[in-house]
Amino acid sequence: MPLDKQAARSSVSPEKLSATVEYLCSLGEKVSGSPEEKLACDHIVEKLRSYGYEPVVHTFDSYISYPIETKLTVHTRAGDISLPAVGVAFGLSTPEGGVRAEIVHVGLGRPADYTGKEVSGKIALVDRLPSPDNALAAAHAGALGMICISAGQQRHKMIITPVWGTPEFEQVLKIPRVHVCSIAKPDGAKVHAALAEGPLEATMECKVFEGLREVRLPMAEIKGREDHFSLVGAHYCSWFDGSTDNVTGDACVLELARVLKAYEGKLRYGLKFCWWPGHSHGRYSGSTWYADTYYQELNENGIVYFNIDSPGVKGATVYVPRHQMAEVSEYNERVTTEVTGWGTLKTSNAQLSLGKRADKYVSSTRPARAADQSFWGVGLSSMSVYSMLEPDAKDRDHNVGGSGGAWWWHSEHETFDKFDPEILSQDTRLYTTILLGLSTADVLPFRLDHIAQDFLDSLREYDEAAGEHLPFAELRAEAQQFQDACVALHNRLEGETDAAVTAGANKLFLNVARTLNPVLYQVCSPFEHDPAIGSRALPSLTRALSLPSPTDDPQGYVFVKTGLIRRMNQVRHQLREASELVRGFSG
Repeated sequence: MPLDKQAARSSVSPEKLSATVEYLCSLGEKVSGSPEEKLACDHIVEKLRSYGYEPVVHTFDSYISYPIETKLTVHTRAGDISLPAVGVAFGLSTPEGGVRAEIVHVGLGRPADYTGKEVSGKIALVDRLPSPDNALAAAHAGALGMICISAGQQRHKMIITPVWGTPEFEQVLKIPRVHVCSIAKPDGAKVHAALAEGPLEATMECKVFEGLREVRLPMAEIKGREDHFSLVGAHYCSWFDGSTDNVTGDACVLELARVLKAYEGKLRYGLKFCWWPGHSHGRYSGSTWYADTYYQELNENGIVYFNIDSPGVKGATVYVPRHQMAEVSEYNERVTTEVTGWGTLKTSNAQLSLGKRADKYVSSTRPARAADQSFWGVGLSSMSVYSMLEPDAKDRDHNVGGSGGAWWWHSEHETFDKFDPEILSQDTRLYTTILLGLSTADVLPFRLDHIAQDFLDSLREYDEAAGEHLPFAELRAEAQQFQDACVALHNRLEGETDAAVTAGANKLFLNVARTLNPVLYQVCSPFEHDPAIGSRALPSLTRALSLPSPTDDPQGYVFVKTGLIRRMNQVRHQLREASELVRGFSG
């Protein structure tokens, strides 16, 4: 008998959600490995026990960084100006007394913006928030430091390491070594004005912690009748109070655990709830540790990773599917529309500027290299849906990466008053329905033909760029054959309820995802993690978009073409493996 999802939605408590948000905000900044993190962890564990769980707290060393003190003094012709500034995680500490150097404006801080400018040993002035991309560009240009300007009154704490999770081997050497601070737009305008009058110098004083810290990862589990499970995660570290990034997410996961506990013993598939440390201060080191440590379990039994970040934001009026893989996108969007009755924006104008995928044809709702997407190598399907501000809302800032797109994200202004209890309750009701649907499905709501479409859409762009030099047309034909086989399979399974058949079909769905998602989303092996820069489908083929001219650079052309043929072979191999799985399914 189907479970009453309406009853589950009705049991969501705005009062309990608000109480959790209020307490976690009262702890202030929750740096990974800090006493405040321990208090937050203890609170989560205490609540889980009161709901009937036996929670587990994993402790492990994680490579963490956070700014301790930041000062910026600009030396103008009229005198010195001290500007309020915040530091960034993995920014380089200055010597005692700071460093003084000339300021050079470099626009948005992209590599091309440094062309023709001498910044070696100087301070780059960047009209954008700190990021791994612009920090790497500054370091490559020899810049001593970087002053980054926000789009409003706020100063954002950020993280600049591109290394995903705790570094392995000598990977720590890939962290850009520059002094970095972040200032508000009005103060940035003062620097620009002074710079317009002639050469300008500044003194940066940055004190930053970087090193190993013991962190805590609390988790709880509801077992299903079968071994498969959905993984639900939210990071519980924060910059400042972190009300909407991600205290509301932590409260949401805790409330999901409470509500769904009532269905224990009634679920076909289980649920695991995790609160990640090391998101804000370790470049997703908590979820990365979990992916590394439980790789086999996730690979064998994981259904989806459902990431919850920044729900319940005041003023959020639309739902945006984000970080959703193709195979679960139709289900994600259908349930969102059915439950909320609110608009669901699927077009790129509803996506945040940071983290947006670079593909020309592949959906912008696909997972970007952000948001604890640490499970691509496992092949685990990913999904999320965010309540967000309208693109033209007064509080919307298209330069920020969370809090529903609100300007206060990662700043001192992200306080308790920035969340809305009813919107957070609505989000929790939606997530309850999505997770119950996955946990009780006869046939999991996967569409393998949609994965094939992502292959086709990605290969189309590469074919347009380099098809006269490489056999992309042949690869597209194989992807099309795979899609045709998937459509036939789904038609065959329509309405199927036999437990043995559906169990076999569901295992097939997961095996196909394990086969295709790693090559579709990352360059490195399934047991490693790509850096936190850029993102596009079939990324190993990216060089096809800039294939050297066989006339102007014959050697470079041969080298790149050789590498692309090898990587096309890998894509073809994975497609054929998946095709064999689909065609070999007997039910």
